[in-house]
Amino acid sequence: MDFPPFRPPSEAYSYLIRVVRGCNWNKCLFCSMYKSIRFEQRSKEEILKDIDDIPKYFPRSKSAFLGDSNPLIHKDIVEIVRYLKAKRPEVERITAYARIKTIANIPEEKLESLKSAGLTRLHMGLESGDDEVLKIVQKGITSEDAIKAGKRAGKYFEMTYYVITGLGGVERSERHAINTARVINEVKPTFVRVRNLTITNPEMEGVVKLLSAEEQLEELRKLIEGIKVETYFTTDHVSNYLFTKRGAFFTGVHGRIPEEKDEMLRIIEDTLETVRALKKSGVEVLTSNDMFRLGLITL
Repeated sequence: MDFPPFRPPSEAYSYLIRVVRGCNWNKCLFCSMYKSIRFEQRSKEEILKDIDDIPKYFPRSKSAFLGDSNPLIHKDIVEIVRYLKAKRPEVERITAYARIKTIANIPEEKLESLKSAGLTRLHMGLESGDDEVLKIVQKGITSEDAIKAGKRAGKYFEMTYYVITGLGGVERSERHAINTARVINEVKPTFVRVRNLTITNPEMEGVVKLLSAEEQLEELRKLIEGIKVETYFTTDHVSNYLFTKRGAFFTGVHGRIPEEKDEMLRIIEDTLETVRALKKSGVEVLTSNDMFRLGLITL
């Protein structure tokens, strides 16, 4: 069985089915996930056999995840989803990564067919709502693409937007946060999941000036303050953590907006005070970039 090499943290207990290998775009400067993998669609026969073999490899699950980065472009994707749903009736949630440009251009009839077949949730990389930032990091989309795709996907599926704090660097931090919140407010995604920019791809070195721990928190605060619509907001990834040499002292914020927005902002303010106090006392505060360079975390 051929497993996807990456999956969202929320899919930790899902059946993993590899529909395509690699990424059909694969030009984003911040991403190193699929740089060494040549993109290809797996054969339908291989995929259906993997679905047949699920009980050999996975404990019983109510969810399934389709990989790699953009499986909806597979020519047989509707048939694959339908077969998965028929063969594994215990599955209540079928999810997939999807590229914004693909969703913006795909016929709505196909999205409706995928929903009827059993697809329930899409994980989409927004990264930033600022067009200048998107251009700098070679994302290959505009904010208008993201709004079109998000609204279209939201008609049929639960939808996650991934956002990268720090992607605009120090110089564009405020615009990045404000414009990303603007896109989120337009689209109203089901989930917003945050990752902090961590340099794993050498091509990204020097492209932007990395945020300090304090600046990282200030940008996160600005982003949350700007979101005015109902969504579930979470920093469910180690890249968001802050550390001293004794371990992590900030592991992010999580909650529904608007109900838990004030509490998340309070936690961020308390953490900002902690960071300032630690620095004043001479304690080094480490971001995910520092920890990655030291070999103390992997992404």
